[in-house]
Amino acid sequence: MRLRHLLLQCVLLLGLLCSASEHNDTLRVMTLNLHAGHDARLVQIGAFIKQYQPDFVALQEIDHHTHRANSRHQNDRDFITELAYHSGMQGLFGPAISFSGGLYGIGLLTRHPFVEVRNHKLPHPTAKMEQRGLLEGTFVLPDGDTLIVACTHLEAFDSISRVEQALFIQQHFSKAPYPVVLSGDFNASPLDPVIQGLANQWLDCTDDDPTFNVEKPSEKIDYIFARPRQAWHTVESQVIPVKLSDHYPVIATIVLTHQDQP
Repeated sequence: MRLRHLLLQCVLLLGLLCSASEHNDTLRVMTLNLHAGHDARLVQIGAFIKQYQPDFVALQEIDHHTHRANSRHQNDRDFITELAYHSGMQGLFGPAISFSGGLYGIGLLTRHPFVEVRNHKLPHPTAKMEQRGLLEGTFVLPDGDTLIVACTHLEAFDSISRVEQALFIQQHFSKAPYPVVLSGDFNASPLDPVIQGLANQWLDCTDDDPTFNVEKPSEKIDYIFARPRQAWHTVESQVIPVKLSDHYPVIATIVLTHQDQP
């Protein structure tokens, strides 16, 4: 009888552990501003990404068939398709502007299937400033959980535009039906009002190591955020000191501990 009782307890405990594991998704997320490919070839960048085997990669300064005098080796290249090929992932492109015979914007690489993709234009109240974007996809994880992953690149030279863009993002995801991971180049330090405002509802999954400029790293402007903040925790994050761009890549291993709605 005791043996039967012990076996029953073990079965129940195993069931509880399996049930708990169904609600814990561990993800590896990377973000990298490519500097429009000035500093490295796409095959190099793709090989670097593949080495770390991320689930998702947010990419900024992506070209699509553009022509640049100072990086002719990248001219007329489809960045996101080539990076997807070299990294063994799927690629999604969000154009922000037409530029030099092609398109320029942001992108996502993913190992997981997507069911919907949306590309949004962000506010830019100062008309002379560059149009910025928000690219988001809805993805299905291996255990069937649904997740929104997004990439953005906020205004660099006008704080008013940057604040309005961050507010748009906050409001846009305030009623998101699924947990959200948002990564990119925010062009703002940790004490900037943009980052402080996001920190109220989003978990900053990265540490405070500088990400820019690789020649003399002095400020953190690249981030990986997740919401709702109480549903996530960071296992590990690092800034990788490799010169593929004027930004360092940032990578974080994060865990979604439960599926409470935002």
